[in-house]
Amino acid sequence: MTATGTERGPAGRAGSGRVTAVAFSPDGAMLASADADGTISWWSPATGTATNSPLRAAGGVADVAFSPDGTLLAAAGADGGVTLWTVASGQVSGPVLRPAQAAAGGVTGVAFSPDGAMLAAAYGDGTIVRWDPATAGPAGPALQAGSGVRGVAFSPDGKFLASADADGGVTVWTVATSQRHGPVLRSRSGGGVTGVAFSPDGAVLAAAYGDGTIRLWNPATGGAVGSALQAGSGVNAVAFGPGGKLAGAQANGAVKVWNMAGFLPGRSVRDWIILAAAVLALALAAAAVTITTRELWRT
Repeated sequence: MTATGTERGPAGRAGSGRVTAVAFSPDGAMLASADADGTISWWSPATGTATNSPLRAAGGVADVAFSPDGTLLAAAGADGGVTLWTVASGQVSGPVLRPAQAAAGGVTGVAFSPDGAMLAAAYGDGTIVRWDPATAGPAGPALQAGSGVRGVAFSPDGKFLASADADGGVTVWTVATSQRHGPVLRSRSGGGVTGVAFSPDGAVLAAAYGDGTIRLWNPATGGAVGSALQAGSGVNAVAFGPGGKLAGAQANGAVKVWNMAGFLPGRSVRDWIILAAAVLALALAAAAVTITTRELWRT
């Protein structure tokens, strides 16, 4: 069955580079989009119009993330720095976060812990640095994934951090000990892991792969949950959403949605609004800012 969503596009755009990341504010009232030229724009998802003056970051921005309370926006810089912006004022909050020993490859992903006390920054060389947003200092030793990291995600309880590794592995870290939690999760899927997301109850970890598959893992046992889901093209992002749905943003500009209710063993996925962020992640491959839901397929 095919459902067609609405498509909205703002009249103009602030940046001149391609859109590299999008993120919803926790209340869903604001959408931040980042350009490769370092411009961060603000949009109303309801109207598709700009709501604030754009922010200007030094260098390209690979990813953005709101703090859980919506007061801060973190921007992952291609130059290796993470900039924190105060959303209300549009001003930089504190110094740019940079590790003492420079990590190569730039910042490829950022994620706040559920309580907002920690910000994880992933780097192209496989390093993951955890920051304390309040002090702008490290929040524990750096983690070494062993290959480039394309994205990070905290578990809902904040105890674990998953990394999407460019070599095709998914590493789960115990935040308190900074140690790996079990073996690196690997499948026969190819193309490297492009994104990871925990289910709202933390019982399942979804990993998106460059070959167009999505694999579900049990983070407690390290075992696969069911067969791989087939998206049909490379998947750029993955997220759990309302009513037990799982969304994958495809490289061809579409979003495929699976109804996972009743599939996840012994679990039910509670209503969360994260699905909208995955749908808007279509902008990752766009040449201009377009707020759209495009086409949704259900299997």
